[in-house]
Amino acid sequence: MLRYILITVLLLPFIDFYILVEVAGSIGILKTLLISIVTGLIGAELVRREGRHVFQKLQRSVTGGEITRNFMEGFILVLAGLMLLSPGFVTDILGAVIAVRPVRERLVAKLMNSKNTAFEVEFQRF
Repeated sequence: MLRYILITVLLLPFIDFYILVEVAGSIGILKTLLISIVTGLIGAELVRREGRHVFQKLQRSVTGGEITRNFMEGFILVLAGLMLLSPGFVTDILGAVIAVRPVRERLVAKLMNSKNTAFEVEFQRF
């Protein structure tokens, strides 16, 4: 599973750039740039609104499982925001899909119910 994620992360920028160049060749550079900027702005607003919702859920969390779930949901939302702010159509579509609340909540539930539910975090002082 980790191998497929790594391959996808490495290939995604190249695929995104290729599609961006093809679209720019079809509709023009200015229209492509405008579409990319508009999707970035819409994505930023969506992530801002959903981030507020996740932050409110995190504040209401009582049990450890809820806190972990809400942190994971927040991490996925940050990932969606980064994808939406990066130029490219593939990352915009993926970012928009995982920023939508029902999809994000299902993704978190699937990750929480997987066999590897333990996460290790290491903090270092500089």
